Amino acid sequence: MCVCVCWTVDPGHGDGGSVTTEYVHALTGATVELRCAVTASRRADILWRRDGVDLTAAPGSRFQLKSYDALDIVDVQLDDAGQYTCHVVDAYGDVQWKRFVVQVIGMINLPTSTTVILLNHSQQSSDMLIF
Repeated sequence: MCVCVCWTVDPGHGDGGSVTTEYVHALTGATVELRCAVTASRRADILWRRDGVDLTAAPGSRFQLKSYDALDIVDVQLDDAGQYTCHVVDAYGDVQWKRFVVQVIGMINLPTSTTVILLNHSQQSSDMLIF
């Protein structure tokens, strides 16, 4: 089950091209699917990165390649927040890519019936909402 909110922005940048950025808010414990929209005319290789580091999906890992163009993050944790990118290289060497900004929301129930929601924007900073 994916408990998340997603929206997409497609701004142009200096070289006349554009990169699509999808923002994802996910609850801890959820499964999030990141789908790379592949428009290559021939089968292409897809490389997934998290904060610039290559991701490999291995058996038993929480990062799973669900299908040819999708990455699942299973049992999302606060430290999964960050920037994910998929890089698509087709048979002609053309490169396309899409960026995902994943923010993770963790809920903590306190004994006094107060709920604190941690909104982790990155590994370096967090915001708290207290109800």
